[in-house]
Amino acid sequence: MSSRILSAPEAKKWPPASPRKGQQEQQVGQEFRGLPNRGLITLVISMCCFGLMAVFSASAPEALSSYQDSTAYLRKQGIACVIGLFLMFTMSKQDYRKLKGLAWPLAIASVVLLAVTLVPNLSVTAKGSSRWIPLGPIQFQPSELAKVATILLMASGLSKYYWWHTRVFMRILIVMGMAAIVVKQPDLGTTLMIVGTLLSMLYVSGINTLLIVSALGVGGGVVWHHVQKTPYQMARIQTWLNPNLNPQKEGWNIIQAQLAIGSGGLWGVGFGHSLQKLYYLPVQHADFIFAVIAEEFGLVGCLVILGMFGMFAYYGFKTALQAKTLFGRFLAIGITSQVSLQALVNIMVCTGLLPVTGITLPFISYGGTSMVITLAMVGILLSISRDRGQTEEEETSEGRA
Repeated sequence: MSSRILSAPEAKKWPPASPRKGQQEQQVGQEFRGLPNRGLITLVISMCCFGLMAVFSASAPEALSSYQDSTAYLRKQGIACVIGLFLMFTMSKQDYRKLKGLAWPLAIASVVLLAVTLVPNLSVTAKGSSRWIPLGPIQFQPSELAKVATILLMASGLSKYYWWHTRVFMRILIVMGMAAIVVKQPDLGTTLMIVGTLLSMLYVSGINTLLIVSALGVGGGVVWHHVQKTPYQMARIQTWLNPNLNPQKEGWNIIQAQLAIGSGGLWGVGFGHSLQKLYYLPVQHADFIFAVIAEEFGLVGCLVILGMFGMFAYYGFKTALQAKTLFGRFLAIGITSQVSLQALVNIMVCTGLLPVTGITLPFISYGGTSMVITLAMVGILLSISRDRGQTEEEETSEGRA
């Protein structure tokens, strides 16, 4: 493997010559645990704060109409944000290498929970999709957990075996099984996120580019076959190509989003003054929150959002390059790729460059499960950024020996 991402830096001999037990534990703490990436922490907290502000502005009219309380969605999102930040800082203090043992249990749990969403009366169906499991007063979306399971499962496998190893293929089959269940919900957008993360991790592992292209071609054919059999998804494709074909139904989302973005101009109409959020733009506090931001903060606000996600990608991939173990590198690559890809797809949907997929904007859009899971993944990324050493057994495995 000649890739810089996979080239192991020189590590100190571990453990040093026969220290006492207490001294060894102290040396482990000094050697392995450094300070987390403070730039990443500041960036993520800033995005969460901006997201809360955007959710309040975008959701206030609908919340006032549905709950007689303009802060209803803001309070729910605020609670999810607090829980997510707690998990982020908690995870950042843990040794990420211990997560290897959770890869298979989490993958199996994800498959089971995803299967439950397909069982009538056990899941919540909204807008023709069964994506949620009711847990008392809250709703849990297993597909968000499946994203984490994909990263952990592939990182644990690829850090021990080369991509052509049988055990890696077993992991790929599990991931594709999760993706197949998500398609059945149906949730094509999340399926693309899971498969996209899988392909990005396989790509940096050294897999032949021709195989990636071939897989994309086959996958594209399968997706197109599925879309042709699903009327509402086929209508999305047709209206994406020509929104005016059915402007009062499937084309409505794209048209209203583009009107919102165009109305913002350079500086925007001002915070809270969006007109498209007043029952014109659907799901304005979740899938299309970027359009509301564009209308209220203009091109400048859009560039700020793009810059934030660009900085996130920079910090994430920098963490991957500096990680001292292959497991840490694959984890960082998977997490960074998934968040960055999801942000890119959401923005391209809002601007009409991609068909509507139902993908939210990380850290910004309304969605409790998404917020908590994404911040927990950032906590893992912060833990990797604190890595200041490695043990011999971390880089020794039967597949890469």
